[in-house]
Amino acid sequence: MAHEPNAFENQIFHHYRQKAKEINKSIELLVEHNYTVVDLEGHIINKETIHNDKKPIVSSPRYIKKNS
Repeated sequence: MAHEPNAFENQIFHHYRQKAKEINKSIELLVEHNYTVVDLEGHIINKETIHNDKKPIVSSPRYIKKNS
């Protein structure tokens, strides 16, 4: 069975996937050395949360609306 190329298999997507792998490895290295990383979505990544599928929700108290 021959390999049928997919529309998503080109140099641009390959480059993006390679960069994403490098970023993920860098995050893992930082966490391994006891750093805490906050990703672009606001998830805290540390030794306790790096392998969780569901990341903790982080919200600052100043953003919570108070009914007073």
